Amino acid sequence: MNKKHSFYYRALRPLLILFCKIGFGYRCERPKNLPPQYIVLANHTTDFDPIFMASSFKKHMYFVASEHITHWGFLSKIIMELAAPIVRYKGSVAASTVMDVLRKIKKGANICIFAEGDRSWDGVSGPILDSTSKLIQSSGCGLVTYRLIGGYFVSPRWSRHLRRGPIRGEVAGVYTKEQLAKMSIVEIQSLIVNDLYEDAYQTQRITPKKYHGRALAEGLEHLFFICPECSSQDTLYSKKHHFMCSKCGHSMQYDQFGMLQGGRFDTITQFSNWQKEQVRINIRDNITYHIPEATLSEISHHQKTIIANGAFRMDKTGIRHNEHFIPVEEISNMAIYGKNTLVFSAGKTYYELKPQKGCNGIKFLLYYHALQA
Repeated sequence: MNKKHSFYYRALRPLLILFCKIGFGYRCERPKNLPPQYIVLANHTTDFDPIFMASSFKKHMYFVASEHITHWGFLSKIIMELAAPIVRYKGSVAASTVMDVLRKIKKGANICIFAEGDRSWDGVSGPILDSTSKLIQSSGCGLVTYRLIGGYFVSPRWSRHLRRGPIRGEVAGVYTKEQLAKMSIVEIQSLIVNDLYEDAYQTQRITPKKYHGRALAEGLEHLFFICPECSSQDTLYSKKHHFMCSKCGHSMQYDQFGMLQGGRFDTITQFSNWQKEQVRINIRDNITYHIPEATLSEISHHQKTIIANGAFRMDKTGIRHNEHFIPVEEISNMAIYGKNTLVFSAGKTYYELKPQKGCNGIKFLLYYHALQA
């Protein structure tokens, strides 16, 4: 384990704890009786989750982080110097990340991984790949599962603004390497999924909490692009606490409890599930999806090279541009970082497709996932 990084962690942690308390009112359960060495698996709710986790765990950990943090200029250099995160390419096979984690484990380090690999869009925990349980079994160390609750409403992934409301962290489970050695991969996977599962709206219905903020609905067009009333695409927009369709005039309000008022859905989860079904119907009906203005880049060794600009469309065969075609069968995975930037692997190439402001990018991700289902 690198003594420099351990020193930085100990030195900065009191400031991080203060930041979490003052900035978010974050409350956490600090784990006890931990194994000598361990991997921490947590659910992923906000961009501040690594800070919450560092506040919750006294002993130094390395974090697995998305590759896009290497594109933040001087800030990236600071992060790499202080924390040296293990970089993972979203939307790609994570074999190299697994090897990097195992090398750190072999040197005696503890690791923190956000098991879903991506923040939730609709408040429900995302899928956890079975490669995670294989990693735990291969590591030969202990496991701590840790659940963050309330983060979805403090910082909805689609939103432009943070909110103030209760957020907390709690220990879901602590397992020794001896206990894990007796389990099958299937049993470890089931344990991880059950420990980390969080349905923000289910929790909110049981114990409703207010999340105060400004312009609560602004940014919902990052997630939703099909009007639930007239089924028009790309006609939805947000203003302050309201979400509206420019074609039919339908309007909904997002309130301080995270609920939708004035429409057919009470929650973002319900709306999201309906939209996913509409995408499947669109595919059945051979409807093509369009992003009118975007930039396509290739990424290699953390360097981006722009290869195309303009309009892109996606159908059952792949992603098309005037000069480029990426067959869907070559795309091994796809994800979004931030609110709107698509990343995916096709063959041996790692791509970034960045829609311009006002263009929805998640439609391609939902289309791809529906094709793979």
